Amino acid sequence: NPSGANGALDGALDAGSALLLERRIELKPGESRTLYFLYGYLPAGVELDPLVEKYRKGREHVLTDSSAEWRAHGMRFRTASEPWAERETKWNYYYLRSSLTYDDFFGEHIFSQGAIYQYVMGFQGAARDPLQHALPLLFSDPGIVKQVLRYTLKEIRADGSIPYAIVGHGAVACMTSDNSSDMPLWLLWAVSEYVLATRDKAFLDERIPAALVPGSSPSTVRELLARCYRHVVEDVGTGEHGLMRMLQDDWNDALVMTWAQRAIKECVARGESVLNSAMAAWVFEYYVRLLTFVGDGDKPAADARAKASEHRQAAAKQWNGKQLRRAWLGPTLGWLGEKGLWIEPQPWAIIGGVTTPDQTSQLVRTVDENLRQPSPIGAMQMNKSDDNLANGMVGAGMAINGGIWPSLNQTLIWALALVNPQMAWDEWKKNTLARHAAVYPDIWYGVWSGPDTLNSTVSSKPGETIHQPYMSWTDWPVMNLHAHACSLYSLARLLGVEFIEDGVRLRPGLPLESYSFESPLLGVSKSKVGYEGWYAPAAAGEWTVHVTLPESGAGQRMYAEINGKRSRVAVQAGGVIQLRGSSGPGKPLRWALRR
Repeated sequence: NPSGANGALDGALDAGSALLLERRIELKPGESRTLYFLYGYLPAGVELDPLVEKYRKGREHVLTDSSAEWRAHGMRFRTASEPWAERETKWNYYYLRSSLTYDDFFGEHIFSQGAIYQYVMGFQGAARDPLQHALPLLFSDPGIVKQVLRYTLKEIRADGSIPYAIVGHGAVACMTSDNSSDMPLWLLWAVSEYVLATRDKAFLDERIPAALVPGSSPSTVRELLARCYRHVVEDVGTGEHGLMRMLQDDWNDALVMTWAQRAIKECVARGESVLNSAMAAWVFEYYVRLLTFVGDGDKPAADARAKASEHRQAAAKQWNGKQLRRAWLGPTLGWLGEKGLWIEPQPWAIIGGVTTPDQTSQLVRTVDENLRQPSPIGAMQMNKSDDNLANGMVGAGMAINGGIWPSLNQTLIWALALVNPQMAWDEWKKNTLARHAAVYPDIWYGVWSGPDTLNSTVSSKPGETIHQPYMSWTDWPVMNLHAHACSLYSLARLLGVEFIEDGVRLRPGLPLESYSFESPLLGVSKSKVGYEGWYAPAAAGEWTVHVTLPESGAGQRMYAEINGKRSRVAVQAGGVIQLRGSSGPGKPLRWALRR
């Protein structure tokens, strides 16, 4: 209502089309006044006046207090060779943390995926996405991570499945994607990593109500995880090739309804996902670490370890000489991924130990040549091939037809860091907002925020996002949290951070002369004199830091310091240096390896 701005505002907040505030003041020469504005939303049961008064009392120093809080949290990464990386990391943390919202049906905070999904389509989904967005907050805001985990735990149904999405006030979205196969895998991963990183064993004993099943008895977190695990193993199950079934979708929500249109019922009934099995090979092993750490018995751990092995072997059989196939669509349509290279299962194959060392080397070359090198802003989801959709629903080089996805590239960066740190660092930089701004300076989004997918060079509009009648991401091409969370989480994986039963593993192989990664939970830095860092989990205890140095530094004579005391360097098999020490409240385990 542009003409409405011609008159004075009446202070009403129910206009519907905009939030408009007006204050009329007069200033004498040299006079100044400071105006304060408070805006937000009221959760159920919260009174407006006491809330306003709370902030009115501290308004003069609110900026100082806020700045102090930002300094005390977050993740920071610095390197002299790429000074912009510090700015990018700070911005991504700010944007992610500022996107936290509250759902008063579940009574928890949530990192909604945002963008077109939340603000145009109107649903909070998919369930896997808030879990991905919360992962980097492990390093700085574990209390927030716990809320996101509780939100998802409250969604779990009696059979252990998790709804694809929530709409309205606690309603399960009525979508075919609700019959998804992979959601519990993400929850098993996120909870396992939270407990192993923070050592918060008590979280597993919290009793969580089933928000979607009124009147049901609460279950402990460990019971809910076991229920999710059984759902994946027994209800989702495996198909004739031993791979985890696809059902309606795995990570790729549109794969079945697009590539399997001619035989959808058969695909849903008999389809199998190489991605699911490659991912399960790692997630189930991580779940074993959790069970072992908290002492939840040998039998559950042995079962999960055996299932991880079965999925690893089944996925390994889908190696075709250069890459892994993508999926089995059923007898009518056969294998997908023979003609084209799909990125989805490839990083997980490396992370989950599916490929042999020789296969891993070949796979990295295949991905680099076909998906990385043709793209200046991150690896493409699929190369140009006969696997590309040709029906016009989604153009080539867009979205799930060969676009660029931060969610996929964070696992690619992680996988590359295990075998080729130089390439991993290059891929991380390619996926940054700074790189997009440099390559495509005339596209306004992708600079300060962006969507969950960008068009690749195969598209006629590279660097933009999908804009077609069926899928128009340009309606809201910013505020998608993948653009920020994935960069932060993959940064930790660049340093080889891996939480295990007795502590943490580090592989600080970044090809940089110096750098510094800092967070309240963990720090790692490299300088001319060596490496140092800290680990500060919530629980006090004795922990071991397992450090694997790059080949350039592994042969040098070094001495260790643990909590300020010089110690002998103990080198284990594979060149791993073990540093053991204690931590307590306000007293991190500090370590150093100096030349």
